[in-house]
Amino acid sequence: MSTEDRTAAAVTYRPTGTPSSLEDFHAPDGVSLQYYEITSLDGRSGPAAHLVPAEPLAGAPLVLSVHGSGGSIGSLPVRTLALGLSGRGVPVLAINTRQSGDAVNTDAFYATVRDIEAAYWTARSLGYSKIVLHGHSLGTSQVTFFAATHFHPETAGIALTGMFADLPWKSRHLLINDEATYRALTEEAVAAVQAGDFGRVLSTKMSWLGGRSMSVTAQHFLTYRRTGTAGARSVDWIARVPNPILMVRDQHDTVIHDFEPGWLEAALEHGISPSVTSVSLPSPEGTEGHRFDGSGEALVDTVAGWLAKLG
Repeated sequence: MSTEDRTAAAVTYRPTGTPSSLEDFHAPDGVSLQYYEITSLDGRSGPAAHLVPAEPLAGAPLVLSVHGSGGSIGSLPVRTLALGLSGRGVPVLAINTRQSGDAVNTDAFYATVRDIEAAYWTARSLGYSKIVLHGHSLGTSQVTFFAATHFHPETAGIALTGMFADLPWKSRHLLINDEATYRALTEEAVAAVQAGDFGRVLSTKMSWLGGRSMSVTAQHFLTYRRTGTAGARSVDWIARVPNPILMVRDQHDTVIHDFEPGWLEAALEHGISPSVTSVSLPSPEGTEGHRFDGSGEALVDTVAGWLAKLG
């Protein structure tokens, strides 16, 4: 048998042109924009946008930004922060995870965290030794889990916008809110994964945001939505994060209830983070708070100010 080293799996990335979905995504003046295709350890590939200020702020970290359910590099508030922060001298690497766009509600929680891991090692390969993780909405659960289970000295902090506290509980009692439907989803999902068909689309629809009914796969339901098995419980993971934490919610966010930041703050009372900052941003009545469309400038100000204090 050969004694030479062999590669079983690897994170790779390569420069690409502008994805068709991001043709209207333009870097601010004085900022260069390079797209990459990043491939994770399990072979999944997806786009990333790297925004590099010509004159970066001294000591500024790279912000690695992760979108929410079905979102993308170009969706709010990832777009707002990527353009706003890079315009102020902070480099950004924004990624599309495997649950972007039409793949919403199909992924497995732990598999999607591999996309963040792949982006992290890409950032390290690009020369960054100080990285702040940003997650929005569903991405907050993924980023929190990654930070809690990967103690990298290069991680300088995590910033969470529109953050869930306990997504399985919320899915069962607020979104689905019907035990017969919840039971049907559970029985179907368990049967599918026991048969090894993790990606099976369940015949029962799941109630989702805005009262819509959505298709969902077995692996998504069991790893994000089912109480008792789902890993997307930020209240479990956030106390294990060893980095400074910023949490930001728009006051008119109807997706994230006003009790959820407090729930996370309570969990952090027994946590290991050296500092916790929780902010509620004012916004005009009637704006879509979960996207920070009425408080985008204040969001950039808040995150930029917090980053400056990380040292």
